[in-house]
Amino acid sequence: MPVPLEDHVRQILLENDRGTKFYRAVKEGWSALGQLYPQRHRWRRKSSARHMVWEEVVQRLFDVAAEDEHIVPIEHRDTVSLIVENEVLFRLKFADTSLITRNYPTPEAEEFDNHDVDLYGFSGLQRVKLCYVPDEYETSLLWTGIAASNKGKFLWKIELEDAGAVAPPARLPFPEEEIDTTRFARLKKPADEKQDKKKDNG
Repeated sequence: MPVPLEDHVRQILLENDRGTKFYRAVKEGWSALGQLYPQRHRWRRKSSARHMVWEEVVQRLFDVAAEDEHIVPIEHRDTVSLIVENEVLFRLKFADTSLITRNYPTPEAEEFDNHDVDLYGFSGLQRVKLCYVPDEYETSLLWTGIAASNKGKFLWKIELEDAGAVAPPARLPFPEEEIDTTRFARLKKPADEKQDKKKDNG
């Protein structure tokens, strides 16, 4: 199982405008919560709203998949994943600002995060999370994007917006190494110094 590669996932998102479509699915699914459940503030379980948002977003991701022959939705273990181009497996996750999903470190989350093993009967797929991060009171979304980690260690993230994947920040070039020429200077040995003195004394 390969560790997920940021550049490869970016290319996957770029094709067929998938980055934009994934972002809109999350955004519209989140908005649907307020429209369809105006009395949600009366719910006693905070997780109820999260479950309903998940359902709304997943339904929209299925709509995206229906228009893209290279996206295959897979229902398994009471959840849903999207396999794109038969290369990358995306899994929708509610996350906090550290981009650690709320069910980590459950055995299932740790298993998903371990790229030494294949999961769900698929081999060779890169696994990443399509994350949505709400504010403290879960009234609005702070961030939507793709996150990759390996055995609990954060690897990279790709922010999504209406125009697709946000370009990564420019990497500053490494400064050219200054060569210390003094280290190439030949040091005289004591014997050489004695011979020079004899020549001077003639």
